[in-house]
Amino acid sequence: MKNRRIILTVILFATMAITLPAAYCQQDTTTPATTPTTTPEEEWGQMTPEQRETLRERYQQFKKLTPEQRQELRGRLRQLRQMNREERAKILESYGIYQKLTPAQRERLENNYKRFQSLPPARQQQLRNTYRRFMRMPPERRARMLENFRKWQELTPEQREQIRSKTPKAKAKPQ
Repeated sequence: MKNRRIILTVILFATMAITLPAAYCQQDTTTPATTPTTTPEEEWGQMTPEQRETLRERYQQFKKLTPEQRQELRGRLRQLRQMNREERAKILESYGIYQKLTPAQRERLENNYKRFQSLPPARQQQLRNTYRRFMRMPPERRARMLENFRKWQELTPEQREQIRSKTPKAKAKPQ
């Protein structure tokens, strides 16, 4: 189910990134998102032939979804339309990064997401906090940590255990 949610979100963002005219993504945020500035016919006329073909393909995929999946996708589209230009741009940028991943990288990302979702809420929050602390670090320190992590991954289990046995245990924080 979680994998389907990821796939639905990706399909949505793919459709939005490829088929929507640039004018929509740059619309004035003072205009309410519920009042379209162009008709569907005008938007169709503004699309390139490639965008039209992609939209046709995405529509065929959409027709294959269950009613529940369609409803969820519509809800996500409503959320996207309610966002301001910067929020939409950030989502589309994230999708662009996702699209550049290899199939193996995507699978790994999706598996990690599934693992994260299966964790207890307290552990999820702990990981979010750790990530926020990591992102607040100076770029040089983050780069060093990532390099150390990469090196750690290259170690054999025996080498890792040897390092762990030589490292003093951290004291538990008082509660």
